[in-house]
Amino acid sequence: MELMTPIRDKGYALIDNFWRVIQTSDLDYVLCGMPIWKHIYHALYWLDYRFDIPASFIGAPFHEPGLESLDVFPSGHIAKEQLLAYYRQVSEKSRRYLDNLTDDMLGEQPEGCDTNRLGLILSQFRHAYVHIGNINCTTIIETGKWPLVAASAADNLKGLYE
Repeated sequence: MELMTPIRDKGYALIDNFWRVIQTSDLDYVLCGMPIWKHIYHALYWLDYRFDIPASFIGAPFHEPGLESLDVFPSGHIAKEQLLAYYRQVSEKSRRYLDNLTDDMLGEQPEGCDTNRLGLILSQFRHAYVHIGNINCTTIIETGKWPLVAASAADNLKGLYE
């Protein structure tokens, strides 16, 4: 089996877990001083950034300096529709990125990056799931329901909750 087969499977699951988190969480709930929508945007932004060549990164159409940082309190608000639109943009781009990668490319170090493509993918898996886990905890606290976390692409056919 080539390495990219399980990487794609787990990558597609990660991407779909963002959609599930947007659907199940209270986007205005404040976690560690920041609304959940900002935690989601932060994680999506860095997935978007790292699944690209930094020199050609575009980002969200509504992005403003500091919006990606959990150290900078937002001056405005991102509506659920905006977050979903950005999610769709990141989802499509990330799927294309994963679809076009080969095993041979995993060892390449993109310009402007401090690690190879495999390192970038693994760091985004870790980063995104930390945020998804934190956000899901707020949903569990508020609703008593356990949001489903897809482990593979096939799990995307399941519902929102365990």
